[in-house]
Amino acid sequence: MASLALLLIKSSGESGAGKTESTKLILKFLSAMSQHSLELSCKEKTSTVEQAILESSPIMEAFGNAKTVYNNNSSRFGKFVQLNFCQKGNIQGGKIVDWLDYIGNDPVQPQTALLSFVLQGPLGNRVVRQNPGERNYHIFYALLAGVEGEMKDAFYLSVPENYHYLNQSSCVADKTINDKESFREVITAMEVMQFTTEEVYDVLRLLAGILHLGNIEFMTAGGAQVSFKTALSRSSELLGLDSTQLTEALTQRSMILRGEEILTPLSVQQAIDSRDSMAMALYSQCFAWVIKKINSRIKGNNDFKSIGILDIFGFENFEVNRFEQFSINYANEKLQEYFNKHIFSLEQLEYSKEGLMWEDINWTDNGECLDLIEKKLGLLALINEESHFPQATDSTLLAKLHIQHSSNPFYVKPRVAVHNFGVKHYAGEVQYDVRGILEKNRDTFRDDLLNLLQESSLDFIYDLFEHVLSRSSQDTLKGGSKRRKPTVSLHFRDSLHSLMATLSASNPFFVRCIKPNMHKLSHVDLSPEELLWHKPEAAEKSPGHGLRSWPDLARLGPKGTE
Repeated sequence: MASLALLLIKSSGESGAGKTESTKLILKFLSAMSQHSLELSCKEKTSTVEQAILESSPIMEAFGNAKTVYNNNSSRFGKFVQLNFCQKGNIQGGKIVDWLDYIGNDPVQPQTALLSFVLQGPLGNRVVRQNPGERNYHIFYALLAGVEGEMKDAFYLSVPENYHYLNQSSCVADKTINDKESFREVITAMEVMQFTTEEVYDVLRLLAGILHLGNIEFMTAGGAQVSFKTALSRSSELLGLDSTQLTEALTQRSMILRGEEILTPLSVQQAIDSRDSMAMALYSQCFAWVIKKINSRIKGNNDFKSIGILDIFGFENFEVNRFEQFSINYANEKLQEYFNKHIFSLEQLEYSKEGLMWEDINWTDNGECLDLIEKKLGLLALINEESHFPQATDSTLLAKLHIQHSSNPFYVKPRVAVHNFGVKHYAGEVQYDVRGILEKNRDTFRDDLLNLLQESSLDFIYDLFEHVLSRSSQDTLKGGSKRRKPTVSLHFRDSLHSLMATLSASNPFFVRCIKPNMHKLSHVDLSPEELLWHKPEAAEKSPGHGLRSWPDLARLGPKGTE
């Protein structure tokens, strides 16, 4: 990385503001300019790299995006596309690094290219549960709409309403989303990326296996027992697992004590957690493999000048906000701090160094809000502390949050809501529902589940988990000291800090996306009267994003010092 000069273009804004679309337009522009810089004899050779980079978008969106209440194509992961250029100005390639591939491993350190907060963390919960009016990741619905004939029969596929991982939210379709066309685009993109027919089949088979895994139900009979065998046998077949061993892994906890294996029956809720953690692990590792495959297609030399485009999940404030929104908004607070530092602090410092006459600009510093979240005894610390206590509940967590932070000006203790706490973010106050936070924050992917997947008869699944270390193996490598099991939010925090370290080493430019209305409508869908009606909604977004302070700073800068 020492020889790499990184120019960063950061696209930001709330969910649905247009960050993903802006990123795609920037990529198309850079690709076109790259082609323009080439001699005619070289264009055919290099265009395949640029086409591959552009074709990665349908795949990444299918696996990493989903419909939410405010955005039909919401990114549920962070994307950093880095392109390497030669001195003549044409794209030589890129590279994709999976940012949060931590199942059994420490988070990897980013190097170059398209980094992703992949889905075993706070955002991975979408694989197994969704809020009302929202959907799972696009790829599942595309799979059901696009697979036909013998493959559909072999995978035992039907309609979304028949799968627990898709039907919980009562939203399985959207008139603005063509799932069958999306499937065709993904398959075409995979062909461009040189996925083999067997590899495509393996990915689709795994996705089908996850859907059937979610249909396994449990009942209480001296501990959790599988209710019906159909979903169990189908998921076992599609994942290459022995159905008896899968049953045991989902309903019992295996521990080695003094050289002997001890089996402990699980409750129904614990069995459900085991099932869901396995589904998230399968999806996360599959997504990481897809990224690695794309990376092999677009890789090139990494000793050129580079341009990186960061497109990350936007700020969210729904009627009901949970652990996922808390994590997303925490990441956006960090990115807003980065924006403030470069636009206001460093810019004004530069003015002072140059001896310019200017006035201090009042701008909103979100440092105290971040202190509330991530400092000692902050919200994250208390959430993680409670996650380690087996007897802790969401109510005990909320009580501790209120006791510790009720006097903090950026913390809100509601007068009425009994399950909520609030945070005054840079973009406005958000009320978070504490219910489910501890459950989602605990890493329930046990060693015996990992061991089972490592024994899959399918080479594809075996390869996904072959080099994943168990918790006990990590402890041995780290000296055998007894460590607390890391939580989901701690992994997310560490990866976020690594991302910020990478961004801090770059030369940033910012693209601010403003959401024009709350109805998922573009200007072509609105009359002139409606455009004027929605104008105040867009204007409301600018103060919290620092957009009204930036013109003042620019006016008082080098070109406006009179």
